[in-house]
Formats: sequence, structure tokens, C-alpha cells
Amino acid sequence: MRQKTQLVFLVCIALGFTACGGADEQASVDKSDVAVADKAQPAPDASDSGMPAKAGSPFSIDYEIIGSAIVGSPVTLDLTVASVFGQTPVEISYQLPDPSALLLHEAQPQSMVAEFLANDEFISERVTVIPQREGRLFLNVSASVMTDDGRSSAVMSIPIHVGAVDTSPVEHGELETNEEGETTRVLTSE
Repeated sequence: MRQKTQLVFLVCIALGFTACGGADEQASVDKSDVAVADKAQPAPDASDSGMPAKAGSPFSIDYEIIGSAIVGSPVTLDLTVASVFGQTPVEISYQLPDPSALLLHEAQPQSMVAEFLANDEFISERVTVIPQREGRLFLNVSASVMTDDGRSSAVMSIPIHVGAVDTSPVEHGELETNEEGETTRVLTSE
């Protein structure tokens, strides 16, 4: 991506130089120069897909909880998984950190290999879980692909709020102001 930006910048400079009446040897962009610059570009790959993901993450996992989570009733989550590996099939698996609090629906596989539909940039999957108690419960979703360098994966922990759960942020430590007037939060061991 950086090399593409540099090429565009060089072409803009050359065109700008021409428009401003620059030196004759710089007045036109030679087709052979552009061809050489194109050869210097890496082949387009899936890592330049424009996928919204955290820096360095091979996958982006988004979710939407359908309906309200109620103890003992199935709740469905719509997942959207995007990959920097393009149309390569992705292994998606689900882990339950506390099986006494959350169960996978009996028809829900714990892992699967999902493939991209033609011309799609993401995979859409549904997962169904059954809450066993009230509170903030978690479902861990992992996406992975086997590459030449080994397995590349990402994991996301999805919070599911069952019942009346306080979701307001909890602040830890105390605010202190130093001699320069800067305020910092000091964490204590309590």
C-alpha cells in the first residue's frame, strides 16, 4: 500500500512539475518509467483488502445479538468474519469459558470450516447459545487459517448480558494531580 502511495505521489509531482513549466527532461512522464514503477509494486494480495480490522489482526469479527437473552432460552448471534487472506476458507470455532453459565445449542457445531460466497468480502454465520444464569456471560469466537508460515488466527470474546446487568464502566484507582497539573489515575493493590 505504501509503495502505491509513493507511486501516486511521484506521478503527481511529475504532472505538477509539467503543469508549472518545469525542465524539459522532466516535462513528460515516460511510459517506460511508469512501467518500471509498476514492476516494483508487489502483486496485489489479500492483505490489501481494505478490511476494517485492528492493526496486525488477520481477521475482523463483528457480531449482533438477536433479541434479548433470557435464562434457559436460546439466543442467536449473527457473526460477520472478514479475512486478510481473501477467499481462503476460514475455520470458525466457539469456546465457552464457563460451561455452567452458557451452553451451545445442541444443533450448533463447536467448530466448522466456512467458505466465502462468490465475490463476498466476509462470511456470515449464526451461532445459537443457551444462557444458564443471569449476568454477563461470554462466548469466545476464534477464526483461523492455515498458511505456509503456520496457523494464523484471532479470537474475540463476545459479552452476552442476561437479565439486569450493570454495564456502566467501573473506575479503579484514584485520580491524582502532580506538580505540573497533570491528572493521572493511580491504581492500588486493594
